[in-house]
Amino acid sequence: MNSQPTELEGTWEEIIAHAAELAGRRVRVIVLPEKPKPSPPEAVPPFRPPSGRSLLRHAGTWAGEDFEECLQLVYDTRSEIEF
Repeated sequence: MNSQPTELEGTWEEIIAHAAELAGRRVRVIVLPEKPKPSPPEAVPPFRPPSGRSLLRHAGTWAGEDFEECLQLVYDTRSEIEF
């Protein structure tokens, strides 16, 4: 006699196909929850390179007296980048 239990997994129709070999044997049936249907992948918008259009709505709207100072700070603190 086989000391290791036989494990079968599948739908009821797939399990019942083994009825002849399981006849007269003790069996345990565990009904598993249904697999959730896979949700369709979220639509990913196609990549569009930035156009700068969103920045244009701010063009000419600088309010303040420190523009030159801020611009100079940008020039003074920027550094080269390596790729």
